Amino acid sequence: MVKCMDYPVARRGFMKGVAAASALPLVSGAMLPRLAMAQKRGGVLRASLLGFGVVNTLDPQKAALNSDFWALTTMFSTLVKFDANMKIVGDLAESWSNPNPTTYQFTLKKGSKFHDGNEVTAEDVKYTLDRVRSEVNAAPTRGKFLEIDQVDAVGKYQVRITTKNPFAPLLTFLTNMPTGSQIISSKAHMKMGDAGFNRAPVGAGAFKIVDWKQGEKIVFAAHKDYHEKGLPYLDGVEIILIPEETSGITAILGNQIDIASTAPFADVPKLEKTPGIVVKKSPGLNMRMSAMNITKAPFNDVHFRRALSMAFNRESIIEAVIFGEGRPLWGTIPAAIGWAHDTNRPDICKFNPERARAEMAKGAIKPGLEVKVQTWGSGWWKRWTEIYCSQVNETLGVKFSPEVLEANQAFQNFRQNNIQAQNTGWIGRAEVDEYLGELFHTKGVRNFGGYSNTAVDKIIEDSRKEFNLAKRAELVKKANAIIVEEMPLIFTMSNNAHNMFADKVKGFNHLPSQSFGSQFPSVSLG
Repeated sequence: MVKCMDYPVARRGFMKGVAAASALPLVSGAMLPRLAMAQKRGGVLRASLLGFGVVNTLDPQKAALNSDFWALTTMFSTLVKFDANMKIVGDLAESWSNPNPTTYQFTLKKGSKFHDGNEVTAEDVKYTLDRVRSEVNAAPTRGKFLEIDQVDAVGKYQVRITTKNPFAPLLTFLTNMPTGSQIISSKAHMKMGDAGFNRAPVGAGAFKIVDWKQGEKIVFAAHKDYHEKGLPYLDGVEIILIPEETSGITAILGNQIDIASTAPFADVPKLEKTPGIVVKKSPGLNMRMSAMNITKAPFNDVHFRRALSMAFNRESIIEAVIFGEGRPLWGTIPAAIGWAHDTNRPDICKFNPERARAEMAKGAIKPGLEVKVQTWGSGWWKRWTEIYCSQVNETLGVKFSPEVLEANQAFQNFRQNNIQAQNTGWIGRAEVDEYLGELFHTKGVRNFGGYSNTAVDKIIEDSRKEFNLAKRAELVKKANAIIVEEMPLIFTMSNNAHNMFADKVKGFNHLPSQSFGSQFPSVSLG
């Protein structure tokens, strides 16, 4: 039996935060059976990843890019998942419990099948979780699972996960999100090896891979033995890569695609009024920020970082760059996670040219400083960086300039801290620790800029152990207050999450998590 305490992040608080920002167009659980009765079977869904030109791997324990995960979740299941209301429910697990603060026990659904026909067992779960936390495998998401001490297969259908300390984020990390916890067929992986599995992986999701044309599309067929009775409705799915978001408009209006992972911000108002097109949106689970190498000059100067935060107008950037489709970001947690978001906006995150110049004067940085701010593409990322540089230059008398790179190169530079500054982002994360611990703990897996504060580390570690939501929120906000004052990242904005699709697409549940591929089992055409 699943108790409320088993899930450390109450989705009631999450949904309250979302609803306060704007109406969330989700299908309620009570509506799903009636909706399903009206859905047709058959057809192939043409689903586009807009703004992406590459999927590097479909191996969940090797994936790093959002495009990797949004494609591979089409074919993988996990122990648990988010439902249409962003509530954690069972996926391959029919039930779970945590008999003590460091133990989770899962009971698997009997008879669930992988695409290769083998039954999903506790050994597959153990194999998957041991692999994702293996130092040898070096999964990009390994850091999320280092608190796991041991995974045991207790019989054929029971799994016990023991953590080193109480670990509140674990259940979220086991969902079908960009975490690497997607359950793989141990027999298939041992037979194929990493190289073979990368190209033709075997999961237990609603669809299985048929073909992959690199840089173009990935073709999936329905998994007839999918563990959710009656699903999927579709015969298959094609994941189509469209690097330029604006090209997605032409594609959907020209009936070349049926659904897209996002919608160009500038076109949302027009699309909302276009016959035959449906646009769904909600406050997004994301943060957009200017990252800096704070281990070197000029960004090792805290006064300069604080000055930068007050030297540009977040509201004007939101209007000019994403056409009002977002809200200012003034801390580590986006407004979509209402229970942990600090609603009190600090002065240091408000546009104040006079105070910005005074703050800069406290440090060593002088007007005339030249800085390259990396970005990528030709769309809104570039436009955002151009406006940011222009406003900072005007306010502080420095010489910031955009440096436009290919997206993969920019990402690698960010990971290696091979930057002066880079306008970048973090998207589709539902767990607070992915925004707080991973970015700001001294040993955080995405703390590429070199931020370190022992007091913040201790608060983050305490927050990970706290299952009481109200107490955890207090800790998160306490850490956030210190981080904002030290400004290791320039918090900028959080944009809305969008999906656009033809009105013949039925049963698609828009989620702020933007997990995309995992949202297809309930979809039908017509």
